[in-house]
Amino acid sequence: MKAKEEKDLKGAEKIEEVFQNGFCLDSKVLHYIDSTFSNPSAAGINEILSGSGSERESLLRLIFSPDESMQFHLEEFLEEADIRKEDVERIAGYLSEREIQSKIIFPDERGTIKVTVPPEVLREFIDHLNMPVKLNDKLTEAVKFIADARSRTLAKVKIRNARKEFAGTRLDFLRLFFEIMGSDGESIFDECLESALEVLEETDDRSDIYRALSGKKAACFQSLLCAERFEEQFQKNNVETLLLQGVRPVSIDKDAVRRKMEIIDRICLLATNRFVRFCSK
Repeated sequence: MKAKEEKDLKGAEKIEEVFQNGFCLDSKVLHYIDSTFSNPSAAGINEILSGSGSERESLLRLIFSPDESMQFHLEEFLEEADIRKEDVERIAGYLSEREIQSKIIFPDERGTIKVTVPPEVLREFIDHLNMPVKLNDKLTEAVKFIADARSRTLAKVKIRNARKEFAGTRLDFLRLFFEIMGSDGESIFDECLESALEVLEETDDRSDIYRALSGKKAACFQSLLCAERFEEQFQKNNVETLLLQGVRPVSIDKDAVRRKMEIIDRICLLATNRFVRFCSK
């Protein structure tokens, strides 16, 4: 067997292994199922998945969608295998020839159900893995500054999932971010990376990243003010009266917003001088 065929077959086996391990439903998916299908039993869900129609297809696509934890376990293989677009087609071909079985694991008393994964759902899963995406040489070197092995792999997964390729000021900023903050502990680094990538997704390759961070914090602060203002008005009036007055309800997790502001501050304050000098070039 040729080396390419061996690589693609190994990739197919890795993906099939993910399906064999099963998919544990998180709270969001479980909420969707219960609110859409009126808290169905395992047998009820099995009946829905055994039928046909758009509801079944939408539910299968939602359940069998790769999350970061799955990609985390595939990342080392993908990095070493150097998967190309043509390899993705061959991997999908190998898997389409098999009847892929998986299990859906409920986090409550409903237990587990087994299901055959339709080829179109399997193909969408494969596409969402973003296997052909590669870190450029500069990011490959910068990622080495991340001391914690788990955070280093998670960073690679997040970059693989980014909607845009990093270049220009966005690439320079990310390299600087890894160099400065890579020695932080796992939890705080992961939080900071999440917020940094969220900002970078909203910018382009010529953006002033420091200004974008400041703007993000200002937007968070503004949303807090709006939420607090609505709460004050709600104490004096009912919702119907506020709607007639043109006041729109504001519902946010204030603690989460405050935490995001703290994280943005941390990103900026740990390297303020370097970021400012970098962004003002």
